[in-house]
Amino acid sequence: MVVASAPRQGISRATLVGLFLALIVPFLPPIVDSVFYGAEQTSARIEWGIAVHWVNLAALMAVVILAERQSLVSIGLRSLRWWTIPLGLLAGVVITALSGVLVRALGVSSDQHFAAFLQSLPFSARLLLVVTAGVFEETLYRGYALERLASAFNSKWVAAAVTVAFFTLGHVPAVGLAHLLPIFIVSLFVTLLYLWRRDLMVNVVAHATIDGVGLLLAPILAHHGAV
Repeated sequence: MVVASAPRQGISRATLVGLFLALIVPFLPPIVDSVFYGAEQTSARIEWGIAVHWVNLAALMAVVILAERQSLVSIGLRSLRWWTIPLGLLAGVVITALSGVLVRALGVSSDQHFAAFLQSLPFSARLLLVVTAGVFEETLYRGYALERLASAFNSKWVAAAVTVAFFTLGHVPAVGLAHLLPIFIVSLFVTLLYLWRRDLMVNVVAHATIDGVGLLLAPILAHHGAV
């Protein structure tokens, strides 16, 4: 007896628009940035990027609700449970530690100049960056793109590979090609976390924790260590 595989669902026009917002639009602000700011990193550039991210996220939510006529559960947004935040925090700490070990073992480095610039920003700006990265990147790449591509290709692993690639390459304007491996490693871990739980809020908390360690906790520890 031959069992037919599940048919691919295809991609609607609304979903194509959503995938454009999730996977392509994040590449565009750095291009516009380069016209106005060149290669210089400034706080104004960061503020512009954050604003564009939230506008893009709002547009994607409109696609899901108004154009696709689907609930936010379709992108992994589930009700908070007692373990959601603790699990996200624990996952973020574990991923930060494992990624650090792998990066050191492989002998690669992250962009310390860019990291130092971000850490020099006011605390409020760094906190907003942490929240924005957690909500924006997890919703676009894991919640939306991975779920929609998994349905289209009938494979969560193909969808995961595509989103990891886009997420990693999307950081080229910020850190450059030479420093992409740490981004790739973190992307693998957060993608596996999403595939495990299929819970967007767990991923948002984990991602915010990962960035929070570098942008919020590390400067505090460095300051006290220097005193």
